Amino acid sequence: MKAFLIISILLSGYFQPNMAPPITKEYLNYSIIKDDKTIGNIRVERSSKDDITEYLFESRAKVKILYSIEIYDKMGVTFKKNILQQAKLYRTMNGKLKVNNTATWNGSFYNLSDKDGTNGFLKQSVFCSTASLYFNEPGNVKSVFSEKFQKMVPIQKIDSKRYRIDLPNGNTTTYTYNSGICTLVEANTDFANLKFVLNKTH
Repeated sequence: MKAFLIISILLSGYFQPNMAPPITKEYLNYSIIKDDKTIGNIRVERSSKDDITEYLFESRAKVKILYSIEIYDKMGVTFKKNILQQAKLYRTMNGKLKVNNTATWNGSFYNLSDKDGTNGFLKQSVFCSTASLYFNEPGNVKSVFSEKFQKMVPIQKIDSKRYRIDLPNGNTTTYTYNSGICTLVEANTDFANLKFVLNKTH
């Protein structure tokens, strides 16, 4: 009987569920609008576990100007203790590789690379990037990391819920928030003025 009790205690301990905190995942889905027509979609995922937060951004859009342009973007960004660890941006246009950027934190600075190879470094810690703006209203943040341009770009508060980024190529992007979540992005790009509108069911 005593042996049975000991075995029962050992087994109950052995089969205890793993008490590690689960990974929490959240999703935001946006419609890409041009001239009141939906031309694509965006899905942004945020997953968190312990002190690591990851963002996965994926978009597809088809724009017709003089000819049809199909754009695919995939962005993966990882933060640890709120410091950017790695940011990757992959972009194709009509199936051809246009952007393949990576920024990797080595503990002192970021090593940068693009589709042609090594692309310098960034000597500062990053706490906010364009990928994280979808889930996080920037508040008093003065600059964010651009995964595309691989540099810090200024962000300006327009009013209580709207913020504008002025990009190095002269384009601007405006973000509108409700309860800390981005509900609208207005992007003035080289080829079109686009709106990313948050779908209510996500």
